[in-house]
Amino acid sequence: MVYRLILDENVEHVDFVPELGKGTADYPIAQYSLDTDRVIVTYDDDFVLAVDEGTYRAVLYFDDATLSVKQVADIIDTVSQSYPQTELQGLEYVGEEWL
Repeated sequence: MVYRLILDENVEHVDFVPELGKGTADYPIAQYSLDTDRVIVTYDDDFVLAVDEGTYRAVLYFDDATLSVKQVADIIDTVSQSYPQTELQGLEYVGEEWL
């Protein structure tokens, strides 16, 4: 399965959305995920604590910031094999248990 993702500033990235540069507040990222039907990938516990679930499409939250980029990608791939993006809603805690 393919997911449409947006990686917040705390996740190592290859490309970025020009209108959401580094340092963009959490609420514009949440709104962008709704507007573009994207799943947010984050390590940011402030995002999880501060932003209400109804204000974003879905979040894959990694609480282990020591995971490598490859591990994060593998976890997202594994999750996508089990759940199509249309079934993801709200906050989902993900981590090594998906490896």
